[in-house]
Amino acid sequence: MDDQVALKKGKLTLKEFSETLGLSKSTVSRALGGYSDVSAKTRAKIETAARDLGYAPDPLARGLKRGRVESVGIVIVRGTPALYDPFLSEFLDGVSRSLNARNRDLLVSTAGSTQEAVDVYRRLIEARKVDGFILSRTETHDPRIEFLREAGVPFVAHGRTDAPDDYAWFDIDNEAAFFEAVKLAAQQGHRNIAHIAAPPHMNFARLRLKGFLRGITAAGIASAAAPVHTAPSLDIESGEEIARRLLQLPDPPTTIVCAVDLLAVGAYTAVKSFGLSVGRDVTIIGYDGLPFGGYIEPQLTTFDQSGGDHGAQVADMLLDVIEGADPATRQVMKQAKLLKRASDGPPALTSRDLARLVAGNAAS
Repeated sequence: MDDQVALKKGKLTLKEFSETLGLSKSTVSRALGGYSDVSAKTRAKIETAARDLGYAPDPLARGLKRGRVESVGIVIVRGTPALYDPFLSEFLDGVSRSLNARNRDLLVSTAGSTQEAVDVYRRLIEARKVDGFILSRTETHDPRIEFLREAGVPFVAHGRTDAPDDYAWFDIDNEAAFFEAVKLAAQQGHRNIAHIAAPPHMNFARLRLKGFLRGITAAGIASAAAPVHTAPSLDIESGEEIARRLLQLPDPPTTIVCAVDLLAVGAYTAVKSFGLSVGRDVTIIGYDGLPFGGYIEPQLTTFDQSGGDHGAQVADMLLDVIEGADPATRQVMKQAKLLKRASDGPPALTSRDLARLVAGNAAS
């Protein structure tokens, strides 16, 4: 403990205390929380240091551990995604199915921002309403994760941040999927490929854009021929508006890769409004694999990430963490599956020919 004596005593955060000991925040939190997966030697070291340095775990977390209430919480941030997003419905259905099978309940609340979500977490923890949390639509720098890690409260993130180290998460390899989307279009002969991206503060959006750009580079396509427009929200209206702008460029894209299926549906509307054919004149590729993609005309080529199955797995992971599993051992990465349907194909027109057709149909 000699190397710690010089450290000024006072109110320490979990991060500061764990760094002093050279241990992970997860190990320190679990040792002080009474979990059995920390060795007796390590536990004694942590407890001694806590007494010497005056460190005390967050009282919110201690309150949560006093007893189980057999329910878990999810706080949906309004607008990310929209509450009517069908992927969210699939995901929540999977979560509920898993919890019901294990006699647990799901408490759903909403917040206007991730910062507001932290306040909701604090209120639910103080009221001892839940045993842990599921997070969705993680941000690159996510205050929700920082708060729950600091509090030592069990949680599983559906998605990651830019530092996916010592907490439990379930994610899809978004970068690989969008690299594959560009590769598919390039192999079909497309040289003008655009991306309608999700808001960049979302970590999945960052990774999907990274995969798209990596695919463009690998295909030897000039950056000027690969415009990226960010949708203000993940809805049909945004997809239509941006696709219309893309198609009216001097060199419009013959392929539009969309961050989510709802944006792709909007792009369909834009393409058809110019008298063009989806899948022949303009390739559109989505992401989510939502059921409606198989019923629109033509059927949407997309990437399936099986939201319902993922919701069930995330719920199971959270219950494992609540029961004492080390969060760092509950990290799962899956691959999205390409559903190749009818909205993609070799380009029937060059970009310049497409521009002339768009201009002519827009004027008529």
